[in-house]
Amino acid sequence: MNTYYIISDLHLADGSRRDDFKKNRANFKNFLRIVKKQKAQLIIAGDFLELWQTNPIDIARTYSDILNNLISLQAKIIIGNHDYYLQHFRQLNFLYDSFRIPGTRIFIQHGHQFDRFNDPKRLIYMGNLAAMSAGIMEDIHPDLDETAMSFLESLHQKLKSALSPIHTPGTNRRQYLSHGGDFSEYLTGAKKLLKKFDYVILGHTHKPGTAFKGRYLNSGSWTSSKPTYVEVDHHGQCSLKYWPTQNLVKKSPFCSHFKKKTQRR
Repeated sequence: MNTYYIISDLHLADGSRRDDFKKNRANFKNFLRIVKKQKAQLIIAGDFLELWQTNPIDIARTYSDILNNLISLQAKIIIGNHDYYLQHFRQLNFLYDSFRIPGTRIFIQHGHQFDRFNDPKRLIYMGNLAAMSAGIMEDIHPDLDETAMSFLESLHQKLKSALSPIHTPGTNRRQYLSHGGDFSEYLTGAKKLLKKFDYVILGHTHKPGTAFKGRYLNSGSWTSSKPTYVEVDHHGQCSLKYWPTQNLVKKSPFCSHFKKKTQRR
C-alpha cells in the first residue's frame, strides 16, 4: 500500500491577526514537497479552513499557492466543525465525513462528533457564535487568547443552567482541565470505534497524543509552534510525528491525565 500522511486543524484564514496558521506557512509548503516526493496520499482530517471567522474568498486569495498544491496532490479532505459549511459541497469526490484507508482497518474522522459543544447534531451554532466572538477579540489585539478563553468560559457558565455540561478543549488546555475536562469524551469515542477498527485517527483537540497502545492517535494541529502529523507506512503501521524534525511524539498529556482521573473514581 502507499504511504499516507494525516494532518488536521490547519484553520487556514486570511493572513490577519486571527490567522493562527500563517506562522507555519513555509513549514507546511516544505511538508507538501515531501508528500509529493514520496508520492504519498495526504488526508486532512478536518478544520482545514477557518470558515467560522473568515470569508472563504479571503482564504482563497491568501493561500492560493497552498490550495493549488493540494489540488495537484489530490488531497482528501474530511469535514470538521470549523469548515462544516463544506457539507453543502459534499458531492465533490475529495470531501468526506470520515475516511477508511482502502485495504486496511484504519479509520479517520475529525473528532468533533464526540465534543458536546461542537456536535453538529446539537450545538454547532453555539460553537460558531463563540468562535466568531473570540475572532473579534483577536482582531483587537493578537495576544488576547486568554481573554477570549475567559469569555468562552463565561458563556459556558451562562449556558450551563439551560444545557447539559459543556467541556471543550478550545485553545487552552489548563482552563479546559480546571473546569473538569479530561479528554475522556474523545478517548471514549475512540474506544468504541476501536471495536471495529485496528487504528483510529482523530483531530479537533489540537493536542497530539496516543492511547490504547498506539491504536488511537490524535493528529494535533498546524496552528501551534510544533506541528504534528500521522504517518501510515506501506505496512499499515501508524506513527505520530513532529514536523519538521520527524521525531516521534512520545508524550501523551491528555491520556496520562485521563488515567489519573479514572484511577481516582
